[in-house]
Amino acid sequence: MMYSNRRCSTSNYGQASKGAVDLPMEIISEILCRLPIESILTCKVVCKTWYGVTRDSCFVNKLCNSHIQLTRLILKPWPCEDISDASSHLVLVDTEEHKARRIPIEKSLLGLEITCFCNGLFCLALGSRADPVVIYNPITRERVILPSSGSKPDYHIPKVGLGFDPSSGKYKVVRACTFVGANRKTVTFEIISLGDSSWRELSVPHSMLDFTHLGVVFWNGSLFWKLTLGKKIRVVEFNLSNEKFTVLSLLENLSQPREAPQLIDLGGCLNIVEHASEQIKLWRLTRSGSEGYLSFCLQHAYDMHVKWGSAAYYEVMKESNHNSYILKVGFRSSQYACFDHLTRYFPLSAQYMHLDISGLPDRFAAISFKPSLVSPLVASCCSE
Repeated sequence: MMYSNRRCSTSNYGQASKGAVDLPMEIISEILCRLPIESILTCKVVCKTWYGVTRDSCFVNKLCNSHIQLTRLILKPWPCEDISDASSHLVLVDTEEHKARRIPIEKSLLGLEITCFCNGLFCLALGSRADPVVIYNPITRERVILPSSGSKPDYHIPKVGLGFDPSSGKYKVVRACTFVGANRKTVTFEIISLGDSSWRELSVPHSMLDFTHLGVVFWNGSLFWKLTLGKKIRVVEFNLSNEKFTVLSLLENLSQPREAPQLIDLGGCLNIVEHASEQIKLWRLTRSGSEGYLSFCLQHAYDMHVKWGSAAYYEVMKESNHNSYILKVGFRSSQYACFDHLTRYFPLSAQYMHLDISGLPDRFAAISFKPSLVSPLVASCCSE
């Protein structure tokens, strides 16, 4: 069992006073793992021993799987007139403690969108070109730029997914490339593992090719793609272990609201959030039958007592304590004047509580994630 070094200091009387008490490294790791991520970042610069603990792969994995670490929101401010200030940072938000903290971001990443996330790592990409694709940890600010695909510059990349394959221990990135020519549209799916030097083309069910790819979410070892074709909504699972696609139910019972339904992980379960006028409906992914088929079943339907539309809109950010959900609520007064804020929604009583958190931008994109110390650099090396 390894022990940390005892630190001593000298008092005014020339006597050595004891500093930190000797503790086994396992105990230090356990203590640090129970701290919020902001405190861990402070502790890692105290001494080399603690820094070494936070860089240890066992600690990083334990922190990543810890139920003590709460989910946070990351906000990406929308660009405004003051580009240097509005877009040069992300905002880490603790909705339980009502705290916000700015995270600087490199200029080279400003124009990229957060398309997916997994274990605290973000996948950043452009919506109009194949490259670049960047894997980024906003807490450690480490990043890895993936190899160029060599695709034509007029390829359009609607969404890029990032996930962890538990069978191989590798992080994998999957993207859909759509090329619109004079008389035809070509859709291909490509995959790459962190540490690999090139992308590989995937075999895709023909029924997926005509759909529009709206979003992708990592959950339980798979990437789930949300597809639409007219009024049809389809969810497709891509298993990262066997690298095969499975088409799930069409969700024909969904209404056709103004806002597209969300595909989101709420409380560890994958859900479709249906914005149905004055109601919110949650469809949860469940496994049924002897074959274990996956399908979405209606779990909850709540009255919101608000007529949502073009002037007032919302997104569900995460499931919170106190039997509530955190919503991003936006108000649109004109084509260009929009304002966003965070609200706690209590579905059983249909009540709302504005979250008064200083430091939030006027308008932002937001996602819910669990911060981690996973290094994309280390993940790339481990995959080689």
